[in-house]
Amino acid sequence: MNYTMLKDVKTMLGFSASIIGSIIAILLAARDLDGWVVFSILSLILLALSVTRASRLYNQKST
Repeated sequence: MNYTMLKDVKTMLGFSASIIGSIIAILLAARDLDGWVVFSILSLILLALSVTRASRLYNQKST
């Protein structure tokens, strides 16, 4: 991973929130609650947005 992405607060916050959302989804699924679906979908969307932002930052730096 590049230092540009590591010092970008929004990208790292997005990755961290995605991981925390996935953990919450796993805990809810283990307790057989229906909210795990919402957390897993939101975590995947947040992860995709964070990867897109990190890719855009990396491409801006290399050009």
